[in-house]
Amino acid sequence: MPENAEDQTGDIPLIERARWLAHADFFVGLSSGLSWVAWAVGTPVVMVSGFTRPTTEFATPYRVVNYHACNSCWSDPRESFDRHDFLACPRHKDTPRQFECTRLITADQVIATIKRIPGFANHAGARTVAQPEPV
Repeated sequence: MPENAEDQTGDIPLIERARWLAHADFFVGLSSGLSWVAWAVGTPVVMVSGFTRPTTEFATPYRVVNYHACNSCWSDPRESFDRHDFLACPRHKDTPRQFECTRLITADQVIATIKRIPGFANHAGARTVAQPEPV
């Protein structure tokens, strides 16, 4: 658990999760229910997306996708999914390419997207990286 982070794991009512999300500066998540809740309460959502097309979810200017990897299988009507298999990767199951849609998204890509959120640089605790002066 990161320093100063609130541990909100466990069996917590959805309304309580929505209350926490409503007061968050932003939310980083996948195409999941908590991302939708964060969006519904007006919190900026950084959507880490690989298995869905950008038009599948709500509009967010903070989407992270690696289009150089396999992507959007969830939105492909030619693919079928076993809703009981949460480790399903319809195009590359049991191969080295399994889950490359999200696995090949880097932390640096996510951080760069977070830094685009207005006011992030002014956020308490936000770090800035010193840049070398031009020669």
